[in-house]
Amino acid sequence: MKRRSFLKTSSLLAAPLIINGIPVSGAPKTGSSMLDALAQATYGCGKILVIVQMNGGNDGLNMVFPLDKYDQLQTARTNLLMPQNAIANLNNNATTGLHPAMPEMKNLYNEGKLMIVQGVSYANPSFSHFRATDIWFSASGSNTTLNSGWLGRELDTQYAGFPSGFPNSDMPDPLAIQIGSTLPFSLQGPSINMGYNVPNPTALLNVINGITDAAPNNDYGRELSFLRLMKDQSNAYRVVIQNAYNVAQSQAATYPTNNSLADQLKIVAKLINGGLKTPVYIVNHPNSHDTHEGQVDVNDKSTGLHANILGVLSKAIGAFQTDLGLMGKDDKVTGMTHSEFGRRVKSNASVGTDHGTAAPVMFFGAALNTNPAAVAGTANPVPGMIGTSPILPTTIDNNTLLPMQYDFRQLYASVMQDWLCLSATDTDNVLGSSYARLPIFKSTNLTAVVGIELSGQYINGEARLNYKVAENYKFASFAIEFSTDGIVFNEVKRITNTSLNALESYLYTETKNVSKMYYRVAGRNAQGAIKYSNIVLLRNNQQQLISVYPNPVTNNQINIKLYEAPNSAVDVNILTMTGQKLYSKRFTQTGSLLSFKVPTFTANAHYILEVVYGSTTVHEQIMFR
Repeated sequence: MKRRSFLKTSSLLAAPLIINGIPVSGAPKTGSSMLDALAQATYGCGKILVIVQMNGGNDGLNMVFPLDKYDQLQTARTNLLMPQNAIANLNNNATTGLHPAMPEMKNLYNEGKLMIVQGVSYANPSFSHFRATDIWFSASGSNTTLNSGWLGRELDTQYAGFPSGFPNSDMPDPLAIQIGSTLPFSLQGPSINMGYNVPNPTALLNVINGITDAAPNNDYGRELSFLRLMKDQSNAYRVVIQNAYNVAQSQAATYPTNNSLADQLKIVAKLINGGLKTPVYIVNHPNSHDTHEGQVDVNDKSTGLHANILGVLSKAIGAFQTDLGLMGKDDKVTGMTHSEFGRRVKSNASVGTDHGTAAPVMFFGAALNTNPAAVAGTANPVPGMIGTSPILPTTIDNNTLLPMQYDFRQLYASVMQDWLCLSATDTDNVLGSSYARLPIFKSTNLTAVVGIELSGQYINGEARLNYKVAENYKFASFAIEFSTDGIVFNEVKRITNTSLNALESYLYTETKNVSKMYYRVAGRNAQGAIKYSNIVLLRNNQQQLISVYPNPVTNNQINIKLYEAPNSAVDVNILTMTGQKLYSKRFTQTGSLLSFKVPTFTANAHYILEVVYGSTTVHEQIMFR
């Protein structure tokens, strides 16, 4: 193999180093175009954002409990819901409680250092782990599909020749640091995978210590040795990360043991203490939140799998926040948790929950807008919570989903402008549109909604539209307009404006059964002049087609439940994150359940499970234990 050909299919991004056995990757990019842009614009702002990824789809209803809807949940989750007296109560919030496995986060809430944002999702949400993660991490819409990684594309176009020339005097530190492994797909460029993925801690220790494993004495071995040398030389941020990590702390918090998330956050805290100016950190919860079965212990529903997952989160964040306080930097750091989606309202027969839509997002830090006086007189005067308990229908079935209250890009817009110092114009450019901010942070000077801002979602055969109106008192009426092509619109409902408020919110719902639905709102003043909102596209073809369990896969056993009966053979493939097929099997038997054994795959690595039948192709992200 020629050296040039070998390098075309190999990794050129700086190799991460190992700190206490954990990979730490520093680069000019984060793996997210949205985060990359905000990191570049906010370098030197003095604020830090820490993102905690909770992969797998977290059950928000078993983490943040709507106590005012407990009776409805008890009917829908008979085999799952814990007794109400076991739920942890929150100060100044009679409607909401936390899982008892989260005492540290309960204390943060009561201290004004935890903010809950209810009902976070986006229009026409995907139920696929792989697709939903892509949407969240790229800040795209549900109908936008990308065939290459955000980091790979940007490195390819903006950092030609990297790592030569980095770091430099303008950017001496990484713009972002990710703790743990990075999925190869996030680094896939148009023609080359720009990443370096280390299989074990020993490999990274070799990078730090300048040791290279023996390579075979042949052409392949010599090319491999050359690539390793190039990789080691490209590790441009190793020294600044190590220097920051080794700065002594006068006081330090005690972190829990046997807690991988705590180990990651401890490294982040040490790098912040060491003066690293990196504005964005990303850490990963070690457990999958894809709890299709065995979510709780049936003998004590306050314990079990999900309780253990939440306990890991709470203990890690509690120790991290204490550490920031001891170093006097807790007002400069804000953390944010998120998962790709929530779960269904109704539990399943396997003492678990299936893929859902909206879920709560938590912010933690000392600079949050949680003072009771700050929310007095607002629509939801609850300190430490934005939004209300989910609105649940009288009858809850297997398809009942939590309605969206806030688009996740509203959270991103709030973080960018109110925390990381981006301008409104830069924020709109990053997100591709303008999103109304939320009062998450102290001293937030929220600008008014501009014009008529429309958002919506399609759930259970119903189009649900929300629109906010600035200078609402100037409008005499609002017309809801519908289109099947986004070009020709027809009025379906006119609403007379009876409010004189400067800012007003409206809700409109209607039953529809078409594949694509375009909506806009036309506001008319007393003279008949019209002002239009943005156009939203809703689709009704988003549904959970399969569920895969257990995930992570154990003992090489995969079970696939098909939610629609296939009328043809079913092909199951396992692919790498860059699309290389590693396994294929065809099933011709009838039935909704496929159970089969597969060969041994690399533990803790991510793969794509592809299920194909008829004209349907479904992808799910899986791991192996």
